[in-house]
Amino acid sequence: MMQRRMLLASSALMGLAGAAGSGLAMAMDSPWWPYSADAARRIEPVITDKVIRRNAEPQVLAKAAPPKAYDEAARASNVDSWVLYGIALQESNMKLGEHTLPYPWTLCVAGSAKRYGGYEQTVQALRSFVNERGIRNVDCGVMQVNWRWHNDKLQSFERALQPLANLAVGAQILREHYERSGSWMRAAALYHTGSDADGATVARGQRYASGVFRRLGRMGLKVDELQASTGWRRYAV
Repeated sequence: MMQRRMLLASSALMGLAGAAGSGLAMAMDSPWWPYSADAARRIEPVITDKVIRRNAEPQVLAKAAPPKAYDEAARASNVDSWVLYGIALQESNMKLGEHTLPYPWTLCVAGSAKRYGGYEQTVQALRSFVNERGIRNVDCGVMQVNWRWHNDKLQSFERALQPLANLAVGAQILREHYERSGSWMRAAALYHTGSDADGATVARGQRYASGVFRRLGRMGLKVDELQASTGWRRYAV
């Protein structure tokens, strides 16, 4: 099991490096990590109480900025970058070296999580589950966007697992839930459950949302500050 995990971790790093450049160093410095190759350590982005504005954009001083890919997707859909990252981390986390990070080559097939070694392999698996086996309840990629309910947004198997596109769709869904509920805690819960069908579903969503913000709190972020935000903010380091 440990050997398989190490192989998957290596494949993930090299696969994302191919999207941003070449070589392991490029992968470690890619927009996907909240640290650089020469600073691979536990991050503690403690948000200060000081908020400044530049060009009419809210800006929060922090010890660490969100990964660039998450920040760009969050800005496009007007969600907080760290909240988006926290949901990705809750959805598709995998131990990579000494760090736990969202893992893009993840499927959850009818409740069963599956990890793959790269993009093409994951696309092939998704196509097989949907087209050959008739299973449409498949959560896809870094944001675990459900194919049954959101294939109109994902558009194709290939795009469903393209990390930036998957991230953009996840951010869009999260914003839609926030606009309906007016709360990031509720939006996170609904991102997981999709509805408040019954008491058990509500409770499951609450556990999930609590887990998201608990992870962010362990990273050093102020949970009450995140929950009080109304959308995207620029984090200035």
